[in-house]
Amino acid sequence: MAVAAIPVVVTRPGGQAAGLVAGLTSLGCQVRHHPLIDIVPLADDERALASGLRQRILDIDHYSAVIAISMNAAAIGLDWLDRYWPQPPLGIHWCAVGPSTADVLQREGFRVHSPVTTYDSEGLLALPVMQSDVIGGHKVLIWRGVGGREKLAAVLSERGAQVDYAELYERREIAWSAPQWADTLAGEPVLLLSSNQALDIVEQQVPDLAQRVRAIMLPGERVAAVARRHGYREVLVAASARDEDMLACLQKWQASAQS
Repeated sequence: MAVAAIPVVVTRPGGQAAGLVAGLTSLGCQVRHHPLIDIVPLADDERALASGLRQRILDIDHYSAVIAISMNAAAIGLDWLDRYWPQPPLGIHWCAVGPSTADVLQREGFRVHSPVTTYDSEGLLALPVMQSDVIGGHKVLIWRGVGGREKLAAVLSERGAQVDYAELYERREIAWSAPQWADTLAGEPVLLLSSNQALDIVEQQVPDLAQRVRAIMLPGERVAAVARRHGYREVLVAASARDEDMLACLQKWQASAQS
C-alpha cells in the first residue's frame, strides 16, 4: 500500500476536525473521522453551577491572570466574556497551555503568554508571569472543562496565588461499538490523537489498539512516552495539536517511509 493511501483516523470532536480532514485529504490520505468526545458547553441558565460560573466571569477584572487550558476552554470562555464584558478588562495576563489555545485568544486581539516548546501545565508553569514574584498574592482564574488535572492549581497556590476555576464545559465520551471500531480500524490506519485523555478513551474501548494500528500520532513527548510504553509499533510526535503541526508530522513520516 502506498503511504499516502494508508487510512488516517481523526478523533477530534465534531466541528473541530474540518481543517485537519481537508489537509489530510489534500495529501491523498483516506480520512476517517471518528470523534471520541462531545464538547457540551455549560448553559447560562438558573442552575447553581451556571450561577457560580457567571459570577466568576463578572468578577474577571479581579484576577491578575486567566489561563485557558484548551481550545474549547478558550472559545467557550470568550463567549461568556463577550456576554458580560463588551470590552475586556485591562491589566490581565492572558495565558494558554499550547499554541492552538493561544491562537483562539490571539484571533480576538489578546496578547497571550504561552509556552514555546513544552505544551502542558509544566511548560506553562515555567513562564515568567507564573513565577512567585509575579503571581504571589494575586488571583488566578483557570478556564477549563469539568474536572481535569490539579497540578497547575496546586503549584500556583504554593507560589502564593489564589486560584479559582471557571468550568465551562463537559466532555462526554462517545461509546462506539466493537463493529464500529472494526470499520474504523480496518487496514491498520494511522491514528491521530490530541491528548492523553483521548489515548485513555480509545484504549478503554479498544484494549488491543496497539496491534490494530500501523502508527499513532500524539502532540508532545509526555503523552508520546505513555504510548511507547503501551507497545505501539510507531509513535509519531507532532510539535502540537495544531493542524499544521499534525500535517507536517505526517508528511515527515511519509517521506521517511518512502525513502
